[in-house]
Amino acid sequence: MTQEGSTQPTQASVDTREQRAAVERALMDHARAHASREHEPPPRLLRNTIGFAVTLALLAIVLLGLDAFLTAMQKYMETKVVDPAPAPTDPMPAYAVPAEVSPPPPADQGPRPSPAQAPETSQATP
Repeated sequence: MTQEGSTQPTQASVDTREQRAAVERALMDHARAHASREHEPPPRLLRNTIGFAVTLALLAIVLLGLDAFLTAMQKYMETKVVDPAPAPTDPMPAYAVPAEVSPPPPADQGPRPSPAQAPETSQATP
């Protein structure tokens, strides 16, 4: 009861259209997923791991250098400074004053009279 020239599609052509639509949908889904991932940078785990390891190594080198410097400075600060003993032929410095010499009188006063020459000005206190 099919007429030749009818406008009804046959079963084979319907299956072909559905299959074609399914393939187009799958391709479009794949294109959408690819386009959404296009803006994301690729994972850089290896590069980040190497950078982190290099940073830790550099930090360790700097800290070990600082430790060595501070250790050397501490040893230097703990060494005793020994002044060489003066040789007996060395001249005495000009600023050294022997202990038995009395200091000179102050500049604003004249020479002090000895106690025997001092006038007696003792007054009786009431």
